Amino acid sequence: MSKRSEQVSEVIKHQLNEFIIKELEPPKDSLITITKIETSEDLKYTLIFVSILPVNKTGTAFKFLNNNLGRMRHHLNKNLKIHHIPQLKIVVDDSALKTRKVEREIEKLDRRSCPERP
Repeated sequence: MSKRSEQVSEVIKHQLNEFIIKELEPPKDSLITITKIETSEDLKYTLIFVSILPVNKTGTAFKFLNNNLGRMRHHLNKNLKIHHIPQLKIVVDDSALKTRKVEREIEKLDRRSCPERP
């Protein structure tokens, strides 16, 4: 990723976090967090990685975000000083869940290999 696309990604992340908190009403009892933004070097496309809790609200929250992509893009258009606002795409970031699964498996292996002492 170029320095320019990294800078644009950071500004987009800040703007969208603010927008989600202040302007959108996420589905009840759900927490949406932008974990990472990746913008293409030509600044035409941006992937928005989100973490959604609780996990059972992922589908509802994902649909909610996709339904509001136009509003997000409009917000960026008003607040960013760049020529063209990139196309936005939401991606569910499940890396935290994968990490938890791996940690649980490691704990299981540790318990098997090192039984508790009396």
